[in-house]
Amino acid sequence: MPELHAGGMLTDFIMKKIVPRGTPFALTNGSAWPNRTAAKKHFSVMLNLPQYSIGSTITDAKHHDDLLALVVAYDAVKQEWAGAKTGSGVDHFIKEKDDEPSRRHYGTSCFYVVRTDGTKVHFSTNDAIDDIALASV
Repeated sequence: MPELHAGGMLTDFIMKKIVPRGTPFALTNGSAWPNRTAAKKHFSVMLNLPQYSIGSTITDAKHHDDLLALVVAYDAVKQEWAGAKTGSGVDHFIKEKDDEPSRRHYGTSCFYVVRTDGTKVHFSTNDAIDDIALASV
């Protein structure tokens, strides 16, 4: 498998060489898109909906189901994490600002997984989609 760059995801150039353009992207909950770009747009639109302000819980059942299917699949392909995102179990998702200065998306809006034990962890929907797609080829 190709090496990831320091930012944690493959460059678009490398991804396009490995995952053929137009490869469908699907989740186990039945949600599917014609390609990674469409899947990324779906989650970006969701993140920027006016009903979700910073600190708010993702309340729409379909949005929750899509995020849950994505984060579970992300944990499954990142086996070295051993459930690092889902942890004790997923209670809900929230929209927050990325609060870790060392991450490349510091200060931008993102989703957080709030676990059943009350802890929370950031995750990038774009990185998740890229890594899941890469694992499928």
